[in-house]
Amino acid sequence: MAQQRRLIQSIKRASDILSIFMQEKRTMGITDFAQRLSLPKTTISSIVQTLEALKFLEKDHITSKYRLGSTLFQLGMKYATNMDLVITARAWMERLCFQFMEPVNVGMLVGDRVIVVLRVEPENRFMVFPRAGSAIPVHTTCIGKLLHAHLPPDERSTILENYNFEKLTANSIDNRERFLAELDTVKKEGVAFDNEESIVGLAGIGGPIFNYTGQAVAAFVITGKAENIRKQREKMITAVRYTSLQVSTQLGYTP
Repeated sequence: MAQQRRLIQSIKRASDILSIFMQEKRTMGITDFAQRLSLPKTTISSIVQTLEALKFLEKDHITSKYRLGSTLFQLGMKYATNMDLVITARAWMERLCFQFMEPVNVGMLVGDRVIVVLRVEPENRFMVFPRAGSAIPVHTTCIGKLLHAHLPPDERSTILENYNFEKLTANSIDNRERFLAELDTVKKEGVAFDNEESIVGLAGIGGPIFNYTGQAVAAFVITGKAENIRKQREKMITAVRYTSLQVSTQLGYTP
């Protein structure tokens, strides 16, 4: 039997604290951490203070609760920009961006969230959301729909078990049944649409990115003013499908 790997307890506990934020979208206090990990507050407090000093956590001095810090963001973005996916996708996303003069985002599923890992913008654009590093909704965005459409059903069910289908606009999908029906269409058509579902006046058309195993490891979306997206809808669908295939092929995918 292989020897069990020995872990340094304090580092393991620090990792457990940070991992809580993979499930939680709210700030957390010492009591919250202690209850979740079944550890004394004194033990948790010293680890959290160290994580705060190293900027892995940030403290809200009004509520005395914590959120993830800037060091983790910097490390995450460094990881993302070093990935073959981002390097391969960048040139194709720039091509799409300047073909239609609209921003293009690339995102990945991290736990139960979609994180934007790359954003390409045409010059002189002042749209500020979403930026690279942003967490975006699953049910109202092209990237979220595409990634969930290609998840194994059991994994998708686990993520959606307690998911809040918040209605962000009048067009937002607001329940699991409608979302699953949308995913069936997305998987069949190979593209996804954001019909002003996250922000009124903002629409998008997106496609998946597959790796050599056939797994959808990321997705991308052309996003912009709804009237511009609708005006170029058919051209964008063709370009999105072509780009999806080209980037995926470069990552070793065989259709």
